[in-house]
Amino acid sequence: MKETAMIRYTDLNEKFITDRFPELAELVSIETEGFDEFLPHVVFANVFNGLAVSFLKLESYRQSDTLKRIFDMYEELASQGDEETKNLVQVTLLEYLWDESITYERAKELMGESTQELWAQIDYLKAP
Repeated sequence: MKETAMIRYTDLNEKFITDRFPELAELVSIETEGFDEFLPHVVFANVFNGLAVSFLKLESYRQSDTLKRIFDMYEELASQGDEETKNLVQVTLLEYLWDESITYERAKELMGESTQELWAQIDYLKAP
C-alpha cells in the first residue's frame, strides 16, 4: 500500500491549488496579490466557498467535474492533513456549506469518509 505524505498547513500555497485546479490560476493570483505570505484560510475561503456553493445549487451538481474535484481535495486535506489543515477544511470550507439546506444536503452526498468525520464534529458542536 502506498504511503501518503502528510499535508502540512505550512505547505499549502498557490501551487497546491493550481496543481489541482489550473483553471483557477488567475483567481488564486488575484486572491494572493498584496500578501506578504500565503494565508490558507483566506485564500481557500475566497477561492472555493462561493464556487462550491454555486455548483451545489445547480440541478446538475452531480455531473460537475469541478465540484467533484473540490470535494476530492477536501477529502485529501481531511484525510492527510495535519491538525491545522483539518481545521481549515472544517471551519473555513465545510461550515460555510451549512448556511442553506440545499448546500448542506447536497454537500453531505459528495463527501468522503474523512470529510464526513469533520462534518459530524460540526454537527455535534452546533447541536442544541
